[in-house]
Amino acid sequence: MSSPQPDAYAEFLGITVTGHGGGRAEAALEVAPRHLNPHGTAHGALLYSLAGVALAAAANDAEHSGIVSAVQIDYVRPARLGDALVASAAVSERLPREDLFDIRVVRPADGELVARAHARATRRERTPR
Repeated sequence: MSSPQPDAYAEFLGITVTGHGGGRAEAALEVAPRHLNPHGTAHGALLYSLAGVALAAAANDAEHSGIVSAVQIDYVRPARLGDALVASAAVSERLPREDLFDIRVVRPADGELVARAHARATRRERTPR
């Protein structure tokens, strides 16, 4: 299992990849004041980004570069200031050239589902840098 490449955007948001490998990954963050929308809840773009970081880590490995081509997200319930969130991404179907993923964003403190997403990524052979 190789470690994921640095992700400046994830770092900017405060997202850390906590698990990675075998078509699976987890990413985590704590909702901070800078993440809130005018309603005082976590911005939908933050939840999308958290799911996207987990997806990117799951879609990329030492051999393949996953090029994400579609993401559909459902926002199930709000996240609030101070909530710890974890996004888990996993391959649900492996096609000849693409992988389909399921991503769940949960609040571990109470196990509540905050968002869920489905995504598609094309697998390409990784080229040496």
